[in-house]
Amino acid sequence: MERSKKIVFVSHCLLNQNAMAVGKEKSPGAVKDLIELLTQSGVGIVQLSCPQIDFNGGLGRKPKGKPQYDNKDYRSSCRKLSKSVLEQVEKYLRADYSVLGILGVEFTPTCAVHQLENGTRNTPGKGIFIEELEDEMRKKNFQVPIVGANLNNILATMEKIQALLRYA
Repeated sequence: MERSKKIVFVSHCLLNQNAMAVGKEKSPGAVKDLIELLTQSGVGIVQLSCPQIDFNGGLGRKPKGKPQYDNKDYRSSCRKLSKSVLEQVEKYLRADYSVLGILGVEFTPTCAVHQLENGTRNTPGKGIFIEELEDEMRKKNFQVPIVGANLNNILATMEKIQALLRYA
């Protein structure tokens, strides 16, 4: 058996919906279709830590918007996690692995890539962890694609992931 040497970094809650704020989960456990697509493609999965669990409120937390998280301490926590993630990415790259991308989760205050939930509507924007991750990538002068998983439209998300896999 030969290693594929293909890796995707995946937001914690895509592998474990129990980590979502109460009432925001879309699956009883993992987001099965996404995980099956990655595993059937021979892609290794690296689970990202959840900043919201680690920093603010644990597993029984109520949903909050980005303004409630956007403070100096939480940003600092997300920046520290971003640096750690990029150190892992660099280790894989130095070992000649292909890091296909990072999967965030749309509409979350931390891991949204393009869309935030803002009360009863959705607005363009990024989560705090994704902002810090992109900032750290800019400082290191490299880029890994970041894809937002929309759990309200899993088919569109699967198409995005299939595009990542095609160009790997």
